[in-house]
Amino acid sequence: MRRWLLLPLVWCSLHQTAAADGSPQDWLGRMSQAFRQENYQGVLIYGDSRQWETMAVVHAFRDGVEYEKLHHLTGIPREIIRHGDHTTFIHPGEHGVPLNTSLPAPLQGYKPSTDAAGYYDFRLGGVSRVAGRYARELDVSPRDEHRYGYRLWLDQQSGLLLRSDMLDQSQQVLERFQFADVDIGKNIPISAFEPEADGHARAQPPATMRPDAGADVVPGWVPAWVPGGFEMTAANTLAEAGAMAEQEKPLRLMYSDGLAAFTVFVDAVPAEPLPEMVSQWGATAAVVRYRQHEDHNYRVTAVGELPAVTMTRIAASVIYREKEE
Repeated sequence: MRRWLLLPLVWCSLHQTAAADGSPQDWLGRMSQAFRQENYQGVLIYGDSRQWETMAVVHAFRDGVEYEKLHHLTGIPREIIRHGDHTTFIHPGEHGVPLNTSLPAPLQGYKPSTDAAGYYDFRLGGVSRVAGRYARELDVSPRDEHRYGYRLWLDQQSGLLLRSDMLDQSQQVLERFQFADVDIGKNIPISAFEPEADGHARAQPPATMRPDAGADVVPGWVPAWVPGGFEMTAANTLAEAGAMAEQEKPLRLMYSDGLAAFTVFVDAVPAEPLPEMVSQWGATAAVVRYRQHEDHNYRVTAVGELPAVTMTRIAASVIYREKEE
């Protein structure tokens, strides 16, 4: 009887110890580091109320290089294998188009140096179990209507994200990411990153950074409005478009507020009128708008895990701004 009476006391002691082991920002920093530098493998599920996917994941960090293999266990059989900046897709068709090029986990772009406190409130919660491991709960609540909130479960030992619920303003779950089974910290041989499925392999050409995409110089196409806290993190054109005129090369602009992120794509299109659109699946919204500049037609596509109203406003604000000398 005494042994059973001691169990709540032990659990309470664990909870109190966890409550004093760092700030929310410390935990987010551990999460970011674990994404990149921890060895882990397992099976995860992710999706929304309409569709769920299951994926086998293997990740390792060796000699400063990330290795990752994602093997889809549902839907079309396909694999994504990444060695550093080089990514290869294995798919059954000759012209398969990959939808996800990395682990579909939220907040992978978080950097400990980012000050997101002005746009989010952070609160550490209790301890529970996810995928057979003890995890610390962390609530992230937005301070405005332009971004979503998160409820995170982080592995107590490594900080790896074990589960994430993305929440709307009503605290309804928009998307969930969760490991069903995971091993962390074990040695993973390089042979684990060899393809398993038969199919066609296609390498993703690396993006070439624009020479004018520094922090102090704005690219030609740019949103005139973004929510407070979002800053441009990268701007590039695709290397495979090298034969095209500079103004016709597809442009990709990436923005982040330290937690959430969105991307703006701008590419030249034919003169025929095309429909504009707004689409949303789960937490991801995509908006397409069209612009004209110097007798050329351009398509603006804004994609991100932000409310559709916010993504629409971003896409509608994209203009061509002359570069400053």
